[in-house]
Amino acid sequence: MLSLSEVRSIFEKEFSTLLKHFNVFELSISEASNSSSNDINSPGVYIFWHPSYGVIKVGKSQSNSKKRSLEHLGDNTSNSKIEMGSLRDDPKTILLLLNAVNFDSLHWVLSLEAFMEWNAKPLINAARMG
Repeated sequence: MLSLSEVRSIFEKEFSTLLKHFNVFELSISEASNSSSNDINSPGVYIFWHPSYGVIKVGKSQSNSKKRSLEHLGDNTSNSKIEMGSLRDDPKTILLLLNAVNFDSLHWVLSLEAFMEWNAKPLINAARMG
């Protein structure tokens, strides 16, 4: 199970020359839900992390990563190990957003999502990733 700092390190090492293309946010679910910041409500990769589970889910949105990530809580995305709806009110749940600084960087979001999915090994895999 990866720590949150290990997850960030995976991103920072592989994308070291591209870090200027991303804004990085570590937010509680409450902070994310209540944020109206344009930087937070941008295209990017989202990673759900919890100290008891490690990386739970990796995904991306080409329009608003925060909005898309929070839909998993409402939809109760789940598998045999976890139901994401149970994370909504857990203050230990962290939403890591790796958002594109501008739309010219959107293509990096697509490769970053695949890279993080393969390397962070989330409990819930994206269906398209197998």
